[in-house]
Amino acid sequence: MLSLDMKVPKNRQSRLSDDVWLASEAIARHFRMSSSRDGLEAAIRNYVLQLAEKDSNFSEIWEQVKQEGVEEA
Repeated sequence: MLSLDMKVPKNRQSRLSDDVWLASEAIARHFRMSSSRDGLEAAIRNYVLQLAEKDSNFSEIWEQVKQEGVEEA
């Protein structure tokens, strides 16, 4: 069960602003997700899909970035 109090990570390692943390918590609670991180990930994926459908320039950039992949540390 999610806490009734939103707790922004103390270490601020992500450097996300408080309003983004609060929005991601609201999304997580709405969809009964287990964490605000899940809410943030869902919101970003949804936005990327919408933007790719509506904007061909973004769609091209998105495909290029996906081809580049993620560099392993």
